[in-house]
Amino acid sequence: MADQSPLTPEKHERLLEFLGALPNAAALKLFTALERERAAGGRGLPYDALIEQLRDQLKARGAAFPSRPKNAQRLFFTPFEDFFISRRSGKKRRARIARTSLTPIWSLLMNDPACAGAARAAGALDQAIGAGRTDLIADEEALFNAAGQGLSRVIAHAEADERFYETLSAQLGGAGALSDLGEIHFLLSAVDHLKALQAVFPKPVGALTEEELYEARRIYEGARRVAPEAAPYLLLALAARMNEPWRSLRLYYHLASLISDASDPAAGDSALLVETLFEDLENDARRLERDAAGAFDAEDAAFRLSHFIDYADGLAGEASRADDNVVLNRIEACRDVAGDCLERFAEQSLAALRAATPVRKASGASRLMAYRPDISHSIPPRILAAAREAARFLAKSKGAAEKLGRASAAKNVIADASAELKRYLGDLVVEIRAAEGEERALARRIMENALDFAAPLLGDTEIAQFKERAKAAALTA
Repeated sequence: MADQSPLTPEKHERLLEFLGALPNAAALKLFTALERERAAGGRGLPYDALIEQLRDQLKARGAAFPSRPKNAQRLFFTPFEDFFISRRSGKKRRARIARTSLTPIWSLLMNDPACAGAARAAGALDQAIGAGRTDLIADEEALFNAAGQGLSRVIAHAEADERFYETLSAQLGGAGALSDLGEIHFLLSAVDHLKALQAVFPKPVGALTEEELYEARRIYEGARRVAPEAAPYLLLALAARMNEPWRSLRLYYHLASLISDASDPAAGDSALLVETLFEDLENDARRLERDAAGAFDAEDAAFRLSHFIDYADGLAGEASRADDNVVLNRIEACRDVAGDCLERFAEQSLAALRAATPVRKASGASRLMAYRPDISHSIPPRILAAAREAARFLAKSKGAAEKLGRASAAKNVIADASAELKRYLGDLVVEIRAAEGEERALARRIMENALDFAAPLLGDTEIAQFKERAKAAALTA
């Protein structure tokens, strides 16, 4: 059974923020991995909470679950679904459309007089679906065309009238939602190409084969001829459909190999793909920095750090195969940030362990300056749980540091934590031997708790030795 602690409101909020920003394919991959780890008895992560949140979000996105009945609203938004995120934190990002914006946008299309044509087209499409018609292409095209015309009028009005701009922003749910509206309007020119991409590359997309690279290029070039400004979104959509988005770097290198002139529009389009991938990595690094500067949560820190490491490793692997030192140097800069955060997390872990191993000054002239374990009271469960998570984090920190290419990160802190735990456990043996009655019983309970949270860091052999020593001390008359 996995050892899991309940989520605090703060952790729950951070979890929602992180998971909500994952594209569908990446969320599906994470969901599968977490279920597999939980079934194998994984420890150190809040598996139930993570899986529950991912399941809810995947259901909301309609991903990997039985398809729902068609209607005009669903068909209208489907071409843009690869850009949808469940939650937005911070400023609006390119190719990131919050799901919370969709209902207000649809309401605008159905009710604003400027979009009356879109409302009529949506009604006709719903009637065709209700009548059982299967050939809906013409009806869908009518909806997209009418929506484009209506939204053009709405956006032009908002740009010309500041008061209407403020009203529209409030109606949609804020400036971010208004930007989402503008982005959907912008993408309407590439709807046919987005739909073609979804048909050719069903989710989740794995590593791209040579044939798939040429197929992706064909779809992209078709979009560039018809809707040149929206064409880069075809590359971003494919990346979002991949269970490991960094693998889309191979498409970037494929396109780059065909570019002979720096003025070729494909150069800028493919560079936009790289920038978007780096925005993801750099956002992860900034989130680590924020976490490291705030209240420590070992489980959350381990989860975010692991995600960052996987993403950075994936990007680095693709860049290394292409001998792209520019990309590799940017990755190393992000790893520097993550390494500093790992060091800070390790220091916070040590503080959590110290809180669970309180000491007091020893009495007697010979030990005037010494400290001994404080066995005057039990350690609160909350502090014990935090120490257990902290020890698990430190036990994994060496491997995390090596994966980051920062082997020395947290090395000294881990050594200090191990030494302090061994000294504390050894001193507890002395306290058990010297105590009597209730005091000895309390010292033994403190020892049992300390052995429990120290186990991930010290290992089975040393823990077994301390158990034997404590057992022998308890039998002392």
